[in-house]
Amino acid sequence: SDMSIAQRKPKNARAKRALALREPKMVEGERSALWMRGTSTSEVITAILKDLHDLKKPDSTNFSRRNEKRPFEDETSVEFLCQKNECSMFGFGSHSKKRPNNLVLGRLFNYKIYDMYELALTDIKTAMQFKGSKMPSIGNRPAIIFQGDAFDNDPKLAAIKNLFLDMFGHEAMQKVNLAGVEHAIVLTAQPAQGEKEGKIAFRHYQLTFKKSGGRVPKVELDEVGPHFDMEVRRSRPASADLQKEACKVPRQVQKSGKMKKNFEKNAMGDTLGRVHMEKQDLNEFQTRKMRGLKRGRDKVVEAAAAEESSRPAKIPGKNPYD
Repeated sequence: SDMSIAQRKPKNARAKRALALREPKMVEGERSALWMRGTSTSEVITAILKDLHDLKKPDSTNFSRRNEKRPFEDETSVEFLCQKNECSMFGFGSHSKKRPNNLVLGRLFNYKIYDMYELALTDIKTAMQFKGSKMPSIGNRPAIIFQGDAFDNDPKLAAIKNLFLDMFGHEAMQKVNLAGVEHAIVLTAQPAQGEKEGKIAFRHYQLTFKKSGGRVPKVELDEVGPHFDMEVRRSRPASADLQKEACKVPRQVQKSGKMKKNFEKNAMGDTLGRVHMEKQDLNEFQTRKMRGLKRGRDKVVEAAAAEESSRPAKIPGKNPYD
């Protein structure tokens, strides 16, 4: 049917919860990626897609079957697959005589193509070609390093830099535990020369920390793959209106970023807040309904106590009413 997945009405509670997870959120979580290959691909491209899938785990889905898709010619088929698998990024690999070792990377916004870039891969080495290489533990995010002024001067390379940050980046952190940094992705940009487009070198390193005799350890880099160079073939950048809509920050998030008054943190790191309220009448509080706590009971008890106090005291052997 032409109705999108997000517009369908849920038939049961399970479907309702599933659709609720697809709704827009104030703070986005990790972006998921979908990796696909076309009808004709080379062994090298298939291996590179698997390596990128392993780097992105667990927020990644890799299709093992071939797909008769062409992102630049037909966007709707790619949008449908990404929406069905709840992925906001995709990678599509193909190989042909006209475009050998081709890789298309793209992003989606509101289940529609936001931008995508077709890249020609050269100098390719898969992770299997590096001896003793091992992928980092699942869920461990890499340190991402960008080298070269071309990332700031060339609009296409700047957009690709932003795309890789979305793909392998993570939330901003105030502190980093060095023991938890296992690997690093280094992207080096070479500026365009004449008619030739600028290139980007993708390198993946494993980090090893050794004693240096000081507080800061000595860091050694061992290349573990994947290893390849990228050159832009075709591009479809985001329009200005779409970019403005996608980068819009909700008011609730803007307000939460402002300084809050009467908030403080204790020694345990818990947030404490002070609330100023008017003086309240405790007699007007709504308490739990039970017979012993009815409001009329207080008047009955007070009347019984007054009656008891008004009676004359009892003297042994004498009638108190005489």
